[in-house]
Amino acid sequence: MTLFSYEAIDAAGKRRRGEVDADSERAARKVLRARGLVPRLITPAAPSRSRERRVGGRSAVLDGDELTAFLQQLATLSEAGMPLAEALGSIAEGMERRMARRTVAAIRQHVVEGGSLAEAMAAQQMDDIVCNMVAAGEETGQLEAVASRLAELLERRQQMRQELLSATLYPAIILGFGLVVMLFLLAVVVPQIVAVFARTGAHLPLITRMMIAASSFLRDHGLLLLAIAAGLPLLYHWSMRHPALRRRRDRLLLRLPGVRALIGKIETARYCRTLGMLLAGGVPALAAMQIATESVTLLPLRRVTESAREALREGSSLADALADGGYVPHLALRMIAVGEQSGRLDAMLIKVADTFERESSRVIKRLITVLEPALVLLMAVGVGSLAMAILLPIVEMNQLVR
Repeated sequence: MTLFSYEAIDAAGKRRRGEVDADSERAARKVLRARGLVPRLITPAAPSRSRERRVGGRSAVLDGDELTAFLQQLATLSEAGMPLAEALGSIAEGMERRMARRTVAAIRQHVVEGGSLAEAMAAQQMDDIVCNMVAAGEETGQLEAVASRLAELLERRQQMRQELLSATLYPAIILGFGLVVMLFLLAVVVPQIVAVFARTGAHLPLITRMMIAASSFLRDHGLLLLAIAAGLPLLYHWSMRHPALRRRRDRLLLRLPGVRALIGKIETARYCRTLGMLLAGGVPALAAMQIATESVTLLPLRRVTESAREALREGSSLADALADGGYVPHLALRMIAVGEQSGRLDAMLIKVADTFERESSRVIKRLITVLEPALVLLMAVGVGSLAMAILLPIVEMNQLVR
């Protein structure tokens, strides 16, 4: 996505300025219209600001933990009746990181000068979802409730991310340790043994000859392999900036056995929680769907949510609109349909998110339970094969001596 600067007119006829992430200028105009703004001027943001926003530069915005703490404290202090400017001042004083204190202080200054909290947060490059929900909370007089919901939303995201990281950490350590051991054997131990085998002139088993070939290749092309290993993450990061390449990656992921269902559950939970929070915060349905779409990471699923918004505009139900493509689980569609019929869609969307977050966590834990012994077995096979390749010729030479 690209960061665009805009100038627009709101429903009250006031001029608004800010920035918005979108795939194109046309998409940026659609986002602004969904927010009830009439765009007058849209231009790409300065490259330095755009890059800073994309990488979530710590010098400009609050990180995930800081933003969650900011919203939790804002909800608590607002509920206690503390004036907004005073609450922001107290929060700024409690921030540990200097740039975080400056960010909150800048928000407070904007509010003191007569601006809204949502505008002040948008000026500090904060997430569109956060800014729009805060704006809705200010308009409805429920800022403390909205801030509390937002803190819960961000806390859930952080928790899911932490669970995934914790679940994959041990397998990653096992895999990394196994690779280091095998590379050490091939690069250091094998060349010394090869010299011994060469002096004997004995016929070597196939597995030993393969090991020697791998060791020679590693020694001859080690720097090239190291450069490729270092360049692959950079190449991947670059390719993900191009929608066509990112779309191909997403399609490949969705073709992997079992991955499609898991990704569908994770993305459904994220989308439904965001949409439910926005609707509960008083954001209009179409605008809420546009904002919630930005929380969807895979492009094929994002197209489904974008099409669902257009279908809803034309009179379709949300459940029917999301059924296209088969990405959203059937249970989620049924629950959404019940929520629409009962008039409690926002609450039902939160229940959908809770249900599929729990289900996703269970599936991930089961996968890790299977993956851990598989990686241990793989490491044992690799190291065992190298040991066998080294020991077989030694055993054969001992037999010849006898």
